[in-house]
Amino acid sequence: MSSSFRFLALALLALTGCERGPAPGLAVVDFRHARESGGTPVASWKGDQVTAEELRQRLEEMSPALRERYQTLEQKREYVEGLARFELLVQEALARGLQNDPEVLASTKRALVSRLMRSQLEEARPPVSDAEVAAYYASHEEDYVRPEQVRLSHVFLAAPRADAARVAAARAKAEKVLAEAKALPPKDFAAFGRLARTHSEEPRTQPLDGDLRYRSLEVLAQDFGPEVAEAARALVTSGPGALSSVVQTDAGLHVLQLTGHQTASDLKLEDVRQQITGRLSQEKRTQAWAELLSHLERRAGFTVDATTLSRVHVDMSTPMLPPSGPPPGTIPAPFPTAAAEQP
Repeated sequence: MSSSFRFLALALLALTGCERGPAPGLAVVDFRHARESGGTPVASWKGDQVTAEELRQRLEEMSPALRERYQTLEQKREYVEGLARFELLVQEALARGLQNDPEVLASTKRALVSRLMRSQLEEARPPVSDAEVAAYYASHEEDYVRPEQVRLSHVFLAAPRADAARVAAARAKAEKVLAEAKALPPKDFAAFGRLARTHSEEPRTQPLDGDLRYRSLEVLAQDFGPEVAEAARALVTSGPGALSSVVQTDAGLHVLQLTGHQTASDLKLEDVRQQITGRLSQEKRTQAWAELLSHLERRAGFTVDATTLSRVHVDMSTPMLPPSGPPPGTIPAPFPTAAAEQP
């Protein structure tokens, strides 16, 4: 094929591509190092170059300590040659058709999705209004304004205070349970829970290994008696794992273990405005990501044939085969880092 005919064919292909655009899954990628003309070349090769302006910018983007490596002509030559040789290797890979290698395609797809995610979630940050922040604070005020709370586990033995004989028998058993609890490692909450499951006579908490969950001292007094609340207050100074003596209430006897403590909190809206704004902004970006995925599925006419899919057998008995290629891409989580912390 003559060079003029080859040029005409390439021109027609380019014109066709401009008119119709690439087919789905196909793209034209410009791998040239310098995509814009202009500048003063410090190194050139066929169809590409490194300019003095680019080199100056690259050096200014380095830390001052790193720039010390490139003070002499030879040091700068070494850096420029490194840039050029990398680009020459890219050109050679393209000449060998490696841009269509499965590993290259898989890496490129992941890079494209990652860049799309940054564009969708980070560069287009949806605004959060003061009204939205105030509404969130109002609906979650218990997270920011709450009294001191304790978490207890208990072994309860029913013995009404007026029944002296029953109280005496229950106390003897409670003292025995307390002795067993003291013999346990201080923070072996599971072991104390087994004592509660075995001996406790409180039907609501016995199946939960005696766990009372977090309660304020006021609620604790209302639910189990002021004696339990006072005992809990005393345990706080010793910290989680501390055991009470046998505590008597109108309903019976308790052996208590402190398993958690939360100090009182009184955070105003202004104290947590920035935190709430960040949380709502993250929620909006996550929603925007989900909406983008739904839009792309609708636009592409995405469907799943459930009947055919159900016939795909998953054999758990066969050995693992060697991979036939890179694993398929999967949708990354919008925010892989931990969610915003509670106050």
